[in-house]
Amino acid sequence: MSSFSNSSMASVDEGRYCRCGNEALLKTSWTQLNPGRRFFTCRISKKKGGCDYFLWYEDRQPPQANKVMWGLLKKVNAFDEKLKRARNIFIIGIVALWVRCLEYGN
Repeated sequence: MSSFSNSSMASVDEGRYCRCGNEALLKTSWTQLNPGRRFFTCRISKKKGGCDYFLWYEDRQPPQANKVMWGLLKKVNAFDEKLKRARNIFIIGIVALWVRCLEYGN
């Protein structure tokens, strides 16, 4: 089960304050159970002395919507991994070509 990894920050919502007295941040969860679901949180992390404030902004999505969204997120992540591997292979090929040019150029 995933945690709130890769939660994206949006903005503050006027009138929402955490227990520290700061305006709460509106973030988006990208977990398997709550993909795309927004929530409020303290802008200061608990490790840095924040209050660990948490409040869902939206109601829960229907289970089928979560399954569809999670499946799409997995496809996007798989595509990103393939793209990273292709970039690495391309860079290795360019470096190998450059080394060959240097070897034969001398």
